[in-house]
Amino acid sequence: MKTRALIIDGRTRNTKETMRYWGAGMVSANNSSRLLLDYKAEHPEAYREILEYIFGEEGIGVNHLKLEMGSDINSSSGTEPCVMRSAHERADVTRGAGYQLAADAKKINPDLTLDMLWWSEPRWVSDAEDLYAARYQWYKNTLDAAYETYGLKFDYVSAVQNERGADLEWVKYLSAHLKSERDCPYDYAGIKVVGGEEVCTWGFADRMYEDEELMHAVDVVGSHYTSCSTARAQQLAREYGKELWFSEASSPMSYGQGTYRFDGTHSGLSDLNGVLDIANRIIGMYPNGGMTLYEYQPVVSAYYDGVCYCQKQLISAADPWSGYYLLDSGFYMSLHFSQFLKKGWAFVDSGCFSDGKPGGDGHAIVDAVYSYMTATDTESGDYSTVIVAGNAKRKKPTRKTQKIVKK
Repeated sequence: MKTRALIIDGRTRNTKETMRYWGAGMVSANNSSRLLLDYKAEHPEAYREILEYIFGEEGIGVNHLKLEMGSDINSSSGTEPCVMRSAHERADVTRGAGYQLAADAKKINPDLTLDMLWWSEPRWVSDAEDLYAARYQWYKNTLDAAYETYGLKFDYVSAVQNERGADLEWVKYLSAHLKSERDCPYDYAGIKVVGGEEVCTWGFADRMYEDEELMHAVDVVGSHYTSCSTARAQQLAREYGKELWFSEASSPMSYGQGTYRFDGTHSGLSDLNGVLDIANRIIGMYPNGGMTLYEYQPVVSAYYDGVCYCQKQLISAADPWSGYYLLDSGFYMSLHFSQFLKKGWAFVDSGCFSDGKPGGDGHAIVDAVYSYMTATDTESGDYSTVIVAGNAKRKKPTRKTQKIVKK
């Protein structure tokens, strides 16, 4: 049997600031966090433990939190309350769980960055005579209220509607108005704009090359449910200083205590949307996509069993009356990344590879033989390599050796 040599050369580390490892992000949307408020009220010790597991250094260490700007519509697994139900109403960010969650999470991880994205918008916005002015009022008043109520400063805003065609003129309008905003509690000009939010495509990146104003307006391009991107999208990161994110990504869609009876290996780890599949998606995002942040949707399923996409989680928190919660198999998978790779570390290009292919439901990674990710602390020289066992069906295992070349 031939042996394949893998050389991880520290001299191939990518030190571009916009291409460093971000780690894990969390999407709190579809009211997936709603029962956390009940945990906070009835069992504050359990609530604190859950948040430590999500945002703490000994847990998943989530570094980025994206909230849905609710509009009283069911956006898949539930309904996020609308912050403004009329143009004349004072924005109220206490109606849902998201902003309270962000405030409590910042106490655990002060470096947590915040983002917000809309799935749908209030009727008074979409019916307004001046649509852009009304939508901007909704955005700005929400930002103002989040600061006034919880002291939250947002680092990013996602300009486009979730998984819908982008209104490019609106993206430019939002960016320009934030940059020129003077009536604000902190420097809104420093808020970065996220574009894209498409499903498995990168058409938004192509539009940026065609429009210089759009290129300057957008700081980050995200895509959903794909570990791959186009060469033009990666050029944005490598040559134009933009960031690429896996901006909505799946958690394992399995309940570890039961899945082992049904998946192909009886382990609870494999098959489509299983633990190894998700780990392969995380690893593939950088070598195949130039992406640096994996945003789980969701991290915690704080809603009752039986909703759309149940069970899809790292942590289950559906029993607020007792304070019980479950650290599911995906949580322990995530620890293999969070406990060995830190935000700000530089990817080592020669130590990042994934040969898996899109398959199954179109989002899954199948037929992976080699799958590994390496990042290094540029100050200390420490490095870690995360390796996922291949999920390709083959008769004989493939052996490989490693040789580490120090920087």
